Amino acid sequence: MERGLIGNKTLLRVRSQNKCYLLHFLILHLLLFTCTTSANPQSPLIITHKLPELNSDVRVLHEVEVLKLALDKTLVEFGPYELRGIPPMNRARTLAALNHNIYPNLILLMSYEDELAEQEQLDFIPFPLDRGALSYRICFMRDAIKPALNGVTKLKQLKSYHFGVGIGWADSKILRHNHLQVIEAGTVVSLFRMTKAGRVDLFCRGPMELLYEQQDPISLGLTSDTHLALYYPLPKFFFAHKDNQAVLKRIKKGLEIAYRDGSFNSLWSKRHLRALEQAQLKQRHIIKLENPLITHLPRDYETYLYDPLSQ
Repeated sequence: MERGLIGNKTLLRVRSQNKCYLLHFLILHLLLFTCTTSANPQSPLIITHKLPELNSDVRVLHEVEVLKLALDKTLVEFGPYELRGIPPMNRARTLAALNHNIYPNLILLMSYEDELAEQEQLDFIPFPLDRGALSYRICFMRDAIKPALNGVTKLKQLKSYHFGVGIGWADSKILRHNHLQVIEAGTVVSLFRMTKAGRVDLFCRGPMELLYEQQDPISLGLTSDTHLALYYPLPKFFFAHKDNQAVLKRIKKGLEIAYRDGSFNSLWSKRHLRALEQAQLKQRHIIKLENPLITHLPRDYETYLYDPLSQ
């Protein structure tokens, strides 16, 4: 009886010690976990954007600058983020990537089309990042056709010219709707080559695009004339997959804050104002085209537009 009692007491003592060790282990594990969690803050939100087609230091996309601005304005409320670029692709391929939600929180700046807005997979923020600056189009061309274009004052006089446009661009549908001839190519590089070779007569760009591309060797020495410009409303908005509502909400809020505090307009002026001034739109004959792709778009976005002709 005595031995059994002693054995039981020893067993109880061992069990008690084991419980103590287990408790100490759990406390230590909890402390380590707490320290690790404190040392590793909230994981950044991954947001994907496209890289510029022309690889130049000055050709950083304005949309990426605006995206970063909007995200910075919402850091306190929504936390850190990380921007990741994807290789440049034509509009058709990037749109396919967006529809299938291939990249995490992919945000694309695209020209609005009723057809895009009506797709169930997509959503957009009705804030025109360029404030309408890219609605004005000035065309790269060969020197040989500049004299003939000096006499052009009406839309019907452009029907004999071939316009170069990227595959899937809204411009293609707009030009065709206005009874103009269109030749499509997969890249901006190809369009410059086709214009240089005479397969394309006019390769029309927005003032900011013209400013940067005419400094880039890829434009092959092509220049614009000083007489003509086209105008068609071409609102460009941020588009995303419908499942990325949290990101869209954050960007929309950031854009609104940046617009109110003036930082958006400051960035816009840095990117667009000099290009609009150098385009000398007031000295050009502007031919207006109809855009049939924005029939169902509410006109609220027009409050953000900038009119270079009234400045």
